[in-house]
Amino acid sequence: MKKYFFGILALLILSSQAQAALDYGLELGVRQQNGDAYGPVSTESRTGFQGGGFVHIPLEGNVAHFRTGVFYTQRPLQTKSDATGTEIDWNLDYLDIPIAVLFKPHEKFGVYFGFLASINISSSCSGDPACDVSSVDTPTFPFIFGGTIKFNPTWGLHLYFDANNAVVARGLADYKSVGLNVMISLD
Repeated sequence: MKKYFFGILALLILSSQAQAALDYGLELGVRQQNGDAYGPVSTESRTGFQGGGFVHIPLEGNVAHFRTGVFYTQRPLQTKSDATGTEIDWNLDYLDIPIAVLFKPHEKFGVYFGFLASINISSSCSGDPACDVSSVDTPTFPFIFGGTIKFNPTWGLHLYFDANNAVVARGLADYKSVGLNVMISLD
């Protein structure tokens, strides 16, 4: 019990010292999602939604920050059978936790790279009564690369690219997306 108390106390002291440079807030935006499907099918990209909260925790020197948060992310995709023309809409929803290093040479902009801890929370398909979402691989760890820019102390934009070069679910793989979120800083 003592270890936990002293650990929490040390964390509070360290966070209070870095409070001035701490950046946190909300994001909301859209993403263009694409992927591959196995078999004689073609895929069509779809637009999804992403929203959640972020925090940038300064590391030594305040140039590098640890970027994390929690985001609800939609990863839709449409497949079309080359043989029958049947279209299936695949809807996979995730809880994403970014684990990235943000390089912020100026308070108004920065670039980052890292990965997402991506946990599937919902999956469905429609368009064919026989469609079935199965063998969803969760958690996955897509690579993420992006940048942030602030227009003023409150408002900004977050542009990112993420890629999961692995099986996502039975018959679906190699998901990639690009997204743009509006940032609202609350610090």
